[in-house]
Amino acid sequence: MSNFARAGAVALVASTLATAGWSTKAEAQSQPRPDVQEPRKGESYEPIGIPVGGFRLFPVLELIEQYNTNIFATEHDKKDDLITIVRPSLELRSNWNNHMLNLFASAGFGIYASHSSEDYKDFRVGFDGRLDIQRNWYLYGGVQFNHLHEDRADPNATSSGKLDEYNQLSANLGHYVKFNRLSLKLDGRIDDITYTNNKSATPDTISSRDRDRTEYTESLRVAYEFIDNYEAWVQGGLNQRVYDRKVDSGGFRRSSNAWEVLAGATIDFGGITQVEFFGGYRDQNYDDPRFGHLRGPIFGLTGTWNPLVPLFVKPFVKRTIEETVSTSYIGYWATIFGVTVDYDLRPNIKLTSSFSYTIADYKKTKSAVGVTNRSDDYITFEIGLRYLPTENFFIGPSYQFSNRNSNLPDTDFGRHLFSIRIGAQL
Repeated sequence: MSNFARAGAVALVASTLATAGWSTKAEAQSQPRPDVQEPRKGESYEPIGIPVGGFRLFPVLELIEQYNTNIFATEHDKKDDLITIVRPSLELRSNWNNHMLNLFASAGFGIYASHSSEDYKDFRVGFDGRLDIQRNWYLYGGVQFNHLHEDRADPNATSSGKLDEYNQLSANLGHYVKFNRLSLKLDGRIDDITYTNNKSATPDTISSRDRDRTEYTESLRVAYEFIDNYEAWVQGGLNQRVYDRKVDSGGFRRSSNAWEVLAGATIDFGGITQVEFFGGYRDQNYDDPRFGHLRGPIFGLTGTWNPLVPLFVKPFVKRTIEETVSTSYIGYWATIFGVTVDYDLRPNIKLTSSFSYTIADYKKTKSAVGVTNRSDDYITFEIGLRYLPTENFFIGPSYQFSNRNSNLPDTDFGRHLFSIRIGAQL
């Protein structure tokens, strides 16, 4: 069955590539820079889409052949495999002068050559949009449904048992308004998460059914632009994590609520460098008295540095409180430092690389006597090259290395992913 599915996937992509066509090239989208010669008309290899009334439709079909040296992300008894991944997607983008509406649908089908238990069928569908009321005054929001799986390298995944799959229904709604130099942003979000595999993989983890929950997030930001493109802001936020089971199979009440306060700044240095950074404090209060609070400082940073037209450097820092499947821990602080670099060697040869370092610092429950304080470090590095002979066709290799180093025994892992991708886009 896997071989038949693999052959069918290859034939499907090959047929699409053969009929993709050779469309007229779109104009370059790079921002003009006085120190670098701009690409001439016809040198852009971005897809131009298909006009559909007031929209443009962007279809993509991608085939990835991948070799994974450690599919279960284990320290011992490693298993490798070849994986065929098929990724179709459709995006319908509005091209109106006012307002905005995007509709999208995509899927990912993974077919393992030797371990069919790891096969997966992911998909997502949804929309997002913006309603312009006046200049600097609008509403925005969206709805999205995802059916996804947890990779074995995920902090909450296990290396044994059935692959964890889940459904996630997300919706957000926000309001932004700016009066002269003062702006207000009100945002709300809801995520309903339901796991479809209801069995526990190991004795020290909760069952998937015990993880079903709904998460609510609300925030209000007040900002002041004291100089053009220099904005300072303060933000207050709340969240509620409500588990479907008030008491899980281990006798714990895992629901919680939190508050946070932040202060930050958003700065644009003339279009070449943009940065937003913030710091604050967060307190996650759990219903179960054996959990208590998980609280402490939070901080973050996002930025873009564009010293040359073809070069984008994007650093990021983020610190959040995450849930855990472990029965001995409340949750963990996830602190992520990383950077992505995009460079266009030529208009049709694009190099992408990324690096991230994550610290997962777990907090024990009060009833976990004699349990080791857990701390995990993750390193991920990825580099890829994409060649576009036309704007309708792309091909290229990529490589990813990921590693976990933990103070718990037999939980370390390292793995390599070697991929070659080929695709068609309009």
